[in-house]
Amino acid sequence: MKDKVQQAVGGAREKLGDVTGNDRLKASGRSQRRTAQVREVAHDLRDKARGVIRDVQTRRRPGRPADPM
Repeated sequence: MKDKVQQAVGGAREKLGDVTGNDRLKASGRSQRRTAQVREVAHDLRDKARGVIRDVQTRRRPGRPADPM
C-alpha cells in the first residue's frame, strides 16, 4: 500500500512539474514514482519466494510422502 501511495505522489509531482515547466520537479517525481514501482515489484517477488519456500518445506516434512505433482 505504501508503495502505491508513493507512486501516486511521484506521478502527481511529475505531472505538476510538466505543467509548470519545472524540470527538476518533473525529474524528482519520475524518480520517486519509479523507485516505488521497483520496491513494489521487489516486495511482490519476496512474498512469492516465501510462498514457494513454505510449499517446499511443507512437502519435505519427515513422515509425509512428497506430492507427485
